[in-house]
Order: sequence, then C-alpha cells, then structure tokens
Amino acid sequence: MTVSEKMGPGSKSKGKNVLTILGSGVAAGLIASLAVSALILLAERVALLPVGTFYLMLVSAITQTQEYSLFSIAQGLLLHLATGSVIGLIMSIPFAVSQKAYVSLGKYAPAYGLAAGVAIWLVLFLPVTYGVMLPLLQSLDGQAEISQRAPIGDLFRAATSELLTMIDRVVYMALVFNAFYGLLALILTKSFASAILERKPQVVL
Repeated sequence: MTVSEKMGPGSKSKGKNVLTILGSGVAAGLIASLAVSALILLAERVALLPVGTFYLMLVSAITQTQEYSLFSIAQGLLLHLATGSVIGLIMSIPFAVSQKAYVSLGKYAPAYGLAAGVAIWLVLFLPVTYGVMLPLLQSLDGQAEISQRAPIGDLFRAATSELLTMIDRVVYMALVFNAFYGLLALILTKSFASAILERKPQVVL
C-alpha cells in the first residue's frame, strides 16, 4: 500500500497519519536546529567571538539583563532548539492536512524548504534582530563586553560595539542558515514520515 493510499479520505488511520507527519516535523525541526547551532558555533569561532555569543545576546534581549554565563548560553541554546522544533511542526502542517501537498513534498521538498527558510528569515529573524537585539546592543554600546574565560585567562573577548559593526554580516549569514534549516527540516520530515507510513505492519504469530 502506498503512502497516498494510506492518506486517502476514507482511511480509518488518517488521524494517525496526520500525527505521524506532525511528529516527523517536530523531530526534523529539532535536528535541523541542532545542525544550525553547530554552524553558529563554528561561525563564532571563525569570527574570533566567544563561543555562545549568539545565545547570550538572545537571552539578554528577552530577559533585558546582561548576565554572561554558561547558564545563559544553555538557556539560549534550549530556546533555539525549542523554537526550531515548533517551527518544524508548523512547517509540516500543510503536508499533514493535504494529501496533494504531501505527495508533492517528495519531489519539491528542497524548493519548499528553501522558500520556508527565507520566509522564516523575513518573518522571524529580521524583526527579532532589528526590533529587539539591535536596540539592546545599541543601549550597551561601549558599556559591556563578552568574554570566554579559561584558567589561563580570557580566550576570546568582544565588545558590544564590535558586534554592532558585524550586524550586516550576521543578517546575511542568517539568511543562509535559515535557508539551510528549512531545506534540511522538510527533507527530514518527508524521510521520517515516509519511513513510518510505508513500513509494512508485522504479523505476530
């Protein structure tokens, strides 16, 4: 039995199939977020920024505090992963409720994913960056710095004024990261859902 047959309107397992696709979306969103997190940490290291700078700024923008600690980095990472999981769920909804959309996902997942990534960048990243994080950095300009410490001293150090000068590069890099997230999330959603829906039930004797 094919996936399209299983998702037919007369199928008694339609509700289960919908939940399968939605669950696949959540898992795919989480995995894609982890991949993007690795890219973010790598980009910070290449830019000689303290590891976790993005997550520190994210938490600071939300809490309106400037607590630069490992706990704040962990909070930012968890928030990023949770947001990625929710976005993965939202992205999977059209394919869960529409058989035609789900079938087309097999062929157009990369295109849908890239388009979704750009939409996330426009609707979520840009407003948060220019509406919340940038004003926070401007209010701290010249007053604070972020450093990564070790027993031998500071490994990396960056003043908030330096981060302001990098904002344009961050925005363009985020477009690439978000497109990658959308691409990976939808490809994984299709792969996970197909693997479950096409799996033949085993008969236990």
